[in-house]
Order: sequence, then C-alpha cells, then structure tokens
Amino acid sequence: MLSPTSHCPTCGPIPLTNITIHSQALRKQTFTHSPILPTCNTCGAEAKVKGHTQGKFILLLNGTCGSGKSSIAEELAKNHGYLTIDSDCTRQAIKHKLGANHGAFDSNEMLEEIGTEIDILAAYGSKIVLSHVVMPEDIGKYTGLFQSKGMTFRIILLKPDYETAVSRTKTRTCHTSITPEEWVRYFYDRLVFDDGVEPYEHSFSY
Repeated sequence: MLSPTSHCPTCGPIPLTNITIHSQALRKQTFTHSPILPTCNTCGAEAKVKGHTQGKFILLLNGTCGSGKSSIAEELAKNHGYLTIDSDCTRQAIKHKLGANHGAFDSNEMLEEIGTEIDILAAYGSKIVLSHVVMPEDIGKYTGLFQSKGMTFRIILLKPDYETAVSRTKTRTCHTSITPEEWVRYFYDRLVFDDGVEPYEHSFSY
C-alpha cells in the first residue's frame, strides 16, 4: 500500500507526526471540531498532506440546522474512531484561503475543499464522518466525489420533528448566535428522503 505524503514549503518532506492538522485559531464554534489546515510544527507554514482514500469509509450526516449533525459527529469521533469534517469549519478554512466572500454551503468551493480535507484525513485514519447540509439536487455531486476517490460511503438524513429542530437552535451553545428560524424552515422543507439517502428521524445507531 502506498504511504501518505506530507510536505512543508519551507522544510520540505516532513513526517505526519510533525504536522498539526487542525487550526484552533480559525475555529469559531465552541464544539470540539476545528478547521482542517495542516501546519508544520517546525516553522509554522501551511503544509500539504495527501492520504490514499481507496477503500476507506465516509459517513455523510445530512440535515437541517439543529438536527444533531455536529453532536453525532462528535460522538463518533470520541468513541468510535472517526475523523471529522464539519462544514462550518470547512467554510472557515475556505474564507482563510480565499477571502470572506467565499464558502457558500452549496458552492463548488465547498465541494472542492471537502475533497481536499478527505485526502488529508485519509492520511490519519480509515473512517471519516462529514456533517454537512447537502440539498437533494447536490447529492449526486457528493456521491460522485466519494466514488471518484474509491471510497465506500453511507448517507444519513437526520430529520427530527420541526419543533425539536427549532428548539435545539435556540438552546445549543456551540454557536454564539441563534440560527434564524427561517433557515431551519428553508432546509427542513427541502431536505427530503432521496434515492440512496437513509432517513433517521429520532435516533442513530453507531
């Protein structure tokens, strides 16, 4: 099996153990997920890391705001050995690289950055969980991405009842502001059970 590659623009090829893959400085939320931005521990430069994705597994947790995506991803990372990609953190990484006007949730920039983050995390493990709002019309882009990388995958749509989702956005502490209910409604009405997407309305089995 081919080995992962890691390279610092200043120090040259470096071992994976000499790289910090998450940036605490870019993190906006209070949960444990942080933006993925590999950094050389020796010089502080942003490093390049690429793992081999063939045969590795990715779980896509889809759902409206307040559906529990980040909480479940946190549990999977803590107790089940998953590496996490959180789309809010991905957006922060994109803004760092490209500027404040970039990183819409349904943009090609988001898809491309998630692809890059998959390659990075594949150097460190075999199971990845992605928490992200993916509209039905974009599901094919993500399944195509996973297939192009030779990964096995599963897609779960988390859909609690509407009142529960709204309540969670008002009481959760991972964000400094409350998500407007209009955004909860927008995604709730449009995220439907689609081909290849498994609905989980109340619970999730690990």
